[in-house]
Amino acid sequence: MKSCAVVGVGFQLVVGTWLVATSFLACGGDAAAPEPKTADAASAPASPEPKSPPVDAAPADAPSADADAPATDAEPKAAAAPAKDPNAARTVKYVVTPEGLKIEVAGVRFLASAEAKQIAQGWGAKVTIKAEATDGKEHVLLNPKNGPIAFAAAVFKKGSTEAERIADSRDGDAEITLGSSSSTFSREFPSKGGRVLAMGETLDLEVALWGLGDSREDRRPVKQFFHVKMKVDRGKPRAVVEPPSSAAGG
Repeated sequence: MKSCAVVGVGFQLVVGTWLVATSFLACGGDAAAPEPKTADAASAPASPEPKSPPVDAAPADAPSADADAPATDAEPKAAAAPAKDPNAARTVKYVVTPEGLKIEVAGVRFLASAEAKQIAQGWGAKVTIKAEATDGKEHVLLNPKNGPIAFAAAVFKKGSTEAERIADSRDGDAEITLGSSSSTFSREFPSKGGRVLAMGETLDLEVALWGLGDSREDRRPVKQFFHVKMKVDRGKPRAVVEPPSSAAGG
């Protein structure tokens, strides 16, 4: 131990204090190491800072880029726009007003009304619809030979619960454009030469639209749009416009 200390002093004379400390520690294996300061003991050891690989470095087993590969292989393909579901449900809002039944669907507001109309010795009904866009866009309405309104009638004879069903058919595929300015169209039931209502009979007329959409490609029918109900009795019948039963509580 003494010889090591002497050697340390000798080195101090030749090369200075730094080599003295080195010499002493190298020789003093039996000496107790100095205790760390309290502040250093309390602090958490710092994690070694990870070294970032060079920008142009690549893993050893990574394949080299093929210069002849098509550009589309290196670029992600653009996600295709989701197609519209032709069977997706549309939200329909109904508001009963003194002027008629207000209906909002697919960015268009409709005002539906009806009145009884005498035809020869019987009665029929005239349905009128006023429409205008509310979303600032243009919409298309399928407008065949008899107009954009479709009918499905059920006629009940007096005292009967069995209905006579009268279907409708479409002829043509013309269109009308709906914008912010209002458009009005109407249709009568029955069609020319059709069966009229007699005394005591009741009509339940289901009204629909042949097709509504933002364009020709996505237009589709508006089924169970509303109902017109009318009972033929003494005097002029009263035609009542009502939402479909499916809208009850909505």
